Amino acid sequence: MIELETGQVQEQGDEQAEAAARVVQEAQPDVLVVNELTNNLQEGEHTDTTNIDAFVENYLSVPQRDDLDGIDYEHTYQPTSNTGVLPDEDYDFNKDGEAGARPGDAFGFGEFPGHYAFAVASKYPIVESEIRTFQTFKWADMPDNLIPVKGEEGVVTDPEGDGTALYLTEEELDVYRLSSKTHVDVPFRVKGGTVHGLFAHPTPPGFDGANNFNGKWNHDEVRFFADYVAGEEYIYDDSGEHGGLDDDASYVLMGDMNAGPGRGRDARPLQPAQKFFVDNDDFNTDRLPTSPGGFQYGLPTGTRSGGDVEGVVELIDYVLPSPDLSLRDSSVVWPSEATTEDGLLEDVDEASDHRLVWADIATNPGKKGK
Repeated sequence: MIELETGQVQEQGDEQAEAAARVVQEAQPDVLVVNELTNNLQEGEHTDTTNIDAFVENYLSVPQRDDLDGIDYEHTYQPTSNTGVLPDEDYDFNKDGEAGARPGDAFGFGEFPGHYAFAVASKYPIVESEIRTFQTFKWADMPDNLIPVKGEEGVVTDPEGDGTALYLTEEELDVYRLSSKTHVDVPFRVKGGTVHGLFAHPTPPGFDGANNFNGKWNHDEVRFFADYVAGEEYIYDDSGEHGGLDDDASYVLMGDMNAGPGRGRDARPLQPAQKFFVDNDDFNTDRLPTSPGGFQYGLPTGTRSGGDVEGVVELIDYVLPSPDLSLRDSSVVWPSEATTEDGLLEDVDEASDHRLVWADIATNPGKKGK
């Protein structure tokens, strides 16, 4: 996750964007997902060039150090996001007494449409006609969901003391969307066949009070792709097509899931990452990537330092292939503080509180139809 806005990428010279590009150029990924990159088409700013194309042109394609190569991503995709998007009617989703106000009453937290969105850049062709988006999928349409609903046993609507008890009313259930940004399946044409890139950025747990609303929301957002790769029929996309992935599909889940096994905010009781990733045979988590920086701070697989949980290192960012794909190597770009070579640690810190996770994944032609 980088968190870049329109003004930072549409022109050259932004220090954070330069640092982020330098980190990416260290890894030279064939497919890149950039979390928290404003969707300027939704925002209504610089609509002649998408922010992902501007980031590629102004930063990623320009060598950020003499011994680094720029990356010319020929294929990009910037899906629309639920962040900052208000329903057609006014609802008081955040229960502050004012309906229809951003950011709290939008489908996803955002000061404007497209805030905190994400985008994908690829050297491989994207099969645009086969992209599936799930932006409008209703949370209530997920069987056995964890939505706190007003009137149900245990749901607090008038808490005592500090905090807001977030919940949905029966009327809000009819419109509330599962994805806080969007969930997308982007097929890439690679040597030997097609690999589906699965991208999302679930809401962070916390900031929600007595009903653990955001924790339950995060749980179900993470669960969605586990159900999707399992082929669950309840799922429908924005075009109305039902069902998940075919049994013979190859896929890689990528991005900041805001959930991880067993530490910091990840030690909360719902444990979606443990259930839906680590303990799920549909994802290869046998060898999670590590870094010297993670070792230094006590969690070799850590991908985030600090942020809203001060002093805590977390594993919440992933590149998880399907079992049929060969994982040849992986790592997290996070040098230790003892490393002074070329100032990479300074650029890692400048780019984001998240660390770039990469994996070298080989497709297996002929296996599972790929």
